[in-house]
Amino acid sequence: MIRAKKTIVAAGAWIPSLLDTLGIECYIKAKKRQVFSVKANTDALKKLLWVKGFSSVDCVPFTILPKPSVYFKPAPEEDAFWLSYGDEFPRAFQLEENPQPEENFYQYGIYQILVKYFPQFKDCQPFSAFAGLYAINTLDGQPMIFEENDLMVVGGASGSGIMKADAIGRIATALYSGEEHALLYGDRKFKVSDLGIKSRHVEPEKLVI
Repeated sequence: MIRAKKTIVAAGAWIPSLLDTLGIECYIKAKKRQVFSVKANTDALKKLLWVKGFSSVDCVPFTILPKPSVYFKPAPEEDAFWLSYGDEFPRAFQLEENPQPEENFYQYGIYQILVKYFPQFKDCQPFSAFAGLYAINTLDGQPMIFEENDLMVVGGASGSGIMKADAIGRIATALYSGEEHALLYGDRKFKVSDLGIKSRHVEPEKLVI
């Protein structure tokens, strides 16, 4: 048997299923997100992908279309575009052990909007696709970092975990060490309890895609 002073739960979309069995509310729910990859295999798509003047590598930037916010990311390493759309309604909050991309989601969702803004994608079909789970914080979209009964909860970044990972790690470390403030990059102080539940004080995340 292993006895730990504290237990840290940082299991992403699986956090609520673990905490529900302990009677701990975390305000985190799982929701599927899907990405489809389309090759730049026509002259029109090659010209779009390798457009000059937007970046030092001379390719199209990450692009978010007006609502509904379909977006695409250039993948120059594979001569392709990654396409996605963070559908909210009526996408269920659901934990899927092995989430799979849905062909109709591309064909009747993403494609129908994308081609109206960028006709270069007309008749283009994805050559690969994958799906995963966002750990959505249903309160404000910001990470949840709190402790209850010697159990620390770290998650709920709502899809922006990679961008906020450094700050999340520093704040979680401060919580573990019993410190009131965490020192973020650039020597900025952050009050640890602002990302907790009882004394939460944080602005809602408006860029959730």
